[in-house]
Formats: sequence, structure tokens, C-alpha cells
Amino acid sequence: MMTRALPLRVDYVPGESATSFASRLARRNGVPRLVPFCSDIGIDYGQLTNGAPTEIERLAALGGTDPAAMQFWTPRVVGDGWFELGHATLKFTCFRRTHARTCPVCMSAARQRPEDVPAVHHGLWQLESIRTCHVHRCLLVPLAQAGTDKDVFDIVPHLRNYAPTPAVHMADKDRHLENWLADQIGTGQETCRDWFHGLPIHVAVQTAENLGALMTLGADAKRTDISEQDWVRAGNAGYMVLRDELEAMLATLREIQSLTPIDARLHRHRFRLFYNWLRDRDEDPAFDVIRDSVRDYIWSNFPVAEGSIILGQPAPEQRVHTPATAAAISGVSRWKIEQHLIRRGLASARDNGQGVHLNTYPTSETISEITTQIHGMISATQAGDILGVTLATLRLLRTQGLVSHAAACPKNGSYFEEREVSDFLRKLRALAKPEQHAPEDAVLFRDAALQCQTSLAKVVACVLDNRLPLFATAPADARFGDLLVSIRAIRQTTTIPAEDALSLGEASLRLKTNTRTIRALLKRGHIVHVQPFSDAKHRRWQVICARSVEEFSTTHISLTELACRRNRDAANLSKDLYSYGIRPLRLGDKCQRFFRRRDVI
Repeated sequence: MMTRALPLRVDYVPGESATSFASRLARRNGVPRLVPFCSDIGIDYGQLTNGAPTEIERLAALGGTDPAAMQFWTPRVVGDGWFELGHATLKFTCFRRTHARTCPVCMSAARQRPEDVPAVHHGLWQLESIRTCHVHRCLLVPLAQAGTDKDVFDIVPHLRNYAPTPAVHMADKDRHLENWLADQIGTGQETCRDWFHGLPIHVAVQTAENLGALMTLGADAKRTDISEQDWVRAGNAGYMVLRDELEAMLATLREIQSLTPIDARLHRHRFRLFYNWLRDRDEDPAFDVIRDSVRDYIWSNFPVAEGSIILGQPAPEQRVHTPATAAAISGVSRWKIEQHLIRRGLASARDNGQGVHLNTYPTSETISEITTQIHGMISATQAGDILGVTLATLRLLRTQGLVSHAAACPKNGSYFEEREVSDFLRKLRALAKPEQHAPEDAVLFRDAALQCQTSLAKVVACVLDNRLPLFATAPADARFGDLLVSIRAIRQTTTIPAEDALSLGEASLRLKTNTRTIRALLKRGHIVHVQPFSDAKHRRWQVICARSVEEFSTTHISLTELACRRNRDAANLSKDLYSYGIRPLRLGDKCQRFFRRRDVI
């Protein structure tokens, strides 16, 4: 066994692997192949390719060089399926050890040197995700293998067979992932130990590349067809997201999901490339942090049936629903579910009138709320029976905002919340006294309206706002049509001119919206109310300044009216406006949307 330096030596190049140095040393000493050269000088070739320290020290002694740098840049086995390279510990899947790659610019430079000083092969170039030369910033190119599979690390014969290839340069802005990976190996930087840095390197790099491929190439791209150039850009795109931590990845999936109509494609179609890659990592628990988060995202954002297997785990429950599954679990018709979703802004009607377009999948909590609302809704006929009024009188009360349609009232339907109707009657009964205490001018509401030359609704509002006494034969059981009010009490209450004030119902008609939205506009100061009566101490019903409504309508427009003007579907129009950075007024989830006219017209 030889221990002294060989007579003919080569200089070690920083970053060079031990096998590259050995291949050049063999060639310098007249041996054309590395395998017999190692046998001749007493070095175990297999151990050398795996970075065994004893073999590298023996090689360094024979080559007359320091073994430390060579050891640093040679992948070395440290356990079953794990290597060290530089400062990093890497899973074997990080490496490409079946064929070699080189830099075409480095090769061109080497051809200008004497034949006995060939180009070198860097240890970094054995990494799957290092696809560019960090000196010349161009794509590495594959080398035609010379000899047998055992000669894959015998780099000099490969280089001799190299056919010149044009260099494909990559922009620095596309190489952030590679730079990060090289830094982890070369310097082992401990700064900025954020969530991404805390991942095992093979998890971090592969997730960045496959998430980035989904972002840049789409769900239907085939991994086998992706070029090296596209992989570099994909890895960079994924890295720019993942460095902002896990929530940024989920936000990206949410954005990709929003690009396709929500009821058209499920998660396997929207995320196919990324989803299939992650599913195939099921035997590596290091990916659990990614897999668990993506699985939970899918459960929470797609209508996955209970028990369905997602990334190796059965769904414990169905968290979001289609109208069909919502109808099945609630016992309510699909049509009613769809109409309630439209009212809430969670869906829009299809142009052909068949079903709906979902804006988002409703959650189980939302379906439970809708079911409760539907079961708590009563028809106009039922509401009229409770109050003891005709349908015509009920419509007047509704138009003036004294009682309102249910918030989730189906389209073209006339439904009321039973609790609101009962509360309205309860407020009137609370003011009622036995009829024997009634003054001589006490009459029914309708007669009071005629004698005071005002509307029935204004009489009722006057009573409630001023807590005027009412009278009935049986106050505790009286209905609207049984109650009497004093004409004198009404006339003593001074109202403002009708042209200066609007009820909630009148304001909603002028702005083409509903009373819930009007209340939200009042609360946030977009329109204002006025005091309708001289004694406002006990006022409960708001009367709206007509001028403020007019001013608001000149500066803002509802999504419904805008969609009608443009002959567009409201949900899709809203999505387009959102993509352009145009946001509606902040009024609350259940309110209709209004935009500034200068932003959309």
C-alpha cells in the first residue's frame, strides 16, 4: 500500500469532490480509469465515492494536498440514507448520483488549458436541486457517461467525451433557492432561523420546487416534461412564498383555488401536480408538517365527505358543503339552501336559472345557521295571522321598515322571521292598557292615519318612538288590528316634512338594497338619521335624512346595480374587481356590497 505522495500530482481546486480529484490524479499518472487506479494505490473506490474519511486522507497524502477541504466538499454517508455535505445533513433524495453534470462555461475555459489540466467536478453539482453554476450562473449540462455504471464518478473520461453546449444563463432573481441551499452547505448560516430554515433541507427544497411548479406551470404539468430551466424558476417561486412561513403557502393554495369557478374542479384537479407529489411522500414522516397542513386546508376548503382519504388520513367530518350535501344533512330542500346562499353573498344565480355559482363552499356552521333561519321563517300569510292584519297592511309595514323580510329570504319569496314579527307585536302590547281607560278620541291605527292625514306606518312609528299609550279589550292578547290610539296624542306629536326624511324601507328602495345594509350604512356614517319627532327621548325607530341618501347614491353604487349595468354575473364581477385591487365598503358579511363610483365607473 502506497503512503507517499505520487511523483505526478495535480492541484486541488476549492469545491472539488474527492472523486474528481482522484480522477484527475489518475489521469496525470497515466491511468485512464479511476477504478483500477484506486485498486493500484490501495484505496477502496466504493468508500471513496461515499466520502469515507480514511480513504480521503489516504488520497490527500498520495496527492500531496490537505484532506480537510476535500472532505468538506465530498458527500459522505453518515447513516442509512443520509449524507453530509459541507455543513449540511441531507437525505439521499437530495442527490443525483447516477450521472454527472458540468458547467459549459467551465468546460470552455478548461479547453484553453493544457490537456493534463482538465476541468474539475464540484461536490455541489451532485445535488439534484443545484442546477446552475454559481460562478457563471448558467445551467449545468449532462455529461455522456464513459465506461460502466461503476465509472459514474470517474469524471475525466466523461469530460473528454463532452460535446460543446451553448450556455443557458439564469437571472439572479430566479436563483434564490439555489443560493439558499448553497449557503446552508457552504456556511451553515444560523441567522434568521425561521420556519423555512427549520425544515429538513430535502423537505424545504422539494416543497419549494413542487409548490413553485404548481404556481408557474399549472396543476396539469407533468413532472417528467419540466425542463431544468423551469425547475430553477419553479424552485425560486416556491422559495419566495415559503420563506414567509406556512401561512403564505396556504394563502397561495387559496389564491390558486380562487382562479377556477369554485364548483367546477375539486382539490385533485386544482392542485394535481403538487398534491400527487406530496401524496407520494407518504413514507417520509419529515413531510408531515407540510402534509398535515395541506390536508387540513383541503378538509376546510373543499366538500370532502366524512371518511374520504386525503393524503393518507380519513376526513373526520365534512367541514364545507355543496348545496346538495347541505340539503342532505339539513333536511331542507336544495332550492331553499341555494336561495339563502345567494342572499348571503355566498353564491350567485346561474344565467340559465339552473342552480347557483358558489363563491365559497359554505361551512357546516353556516349550513346550521341557514337551517335554523329557514325553520324560523314564516310566510307572509302566517305573519299576517300573528299580527291580525291583511297582507296589504303587512306590505305597508314592511315597506316602511317596521317589520322586514327575513335576511335570508328566498328570491321572489315573502318570508319573515317569526321572532321579529312576535317582537314587533310584543312592543305594541307593552304600551297597551285596558280599553275602559281609553279617551273618547281613541280609534284604530288605520282610522288614526286617515284623520291625521298621514300614513299608517308613520302612525305606528310615532306610537313606538314616543311610547304613546294604546288601548285594547284584552291588552295581553291584543293583535295589531285590535289596538286603539288617541287622535289627540298623535296630533300633538310634531313630525318633520315627509320630503326631508325616509324610513328604512324607503331608503332601501332608493339605494336598491335591503334594510340590513341601510342600518350598516347608518352605523358607519355613510348616511345619517334625523330626529323625526320633537320628543326623541324614547325614540326606537330611525328616520333617515333623504339628502344624505341622495348624496351617497351620487358617490357610490351597489354591486347589484353595477352588475346589471354591465350585464355581468355579480359574483364574477366582484371577483374581477377584487383582482384589480378594488374593495367594497366595509359593511359586514351579510350586507350587500357598495363600491365608490370613481373606482368602478
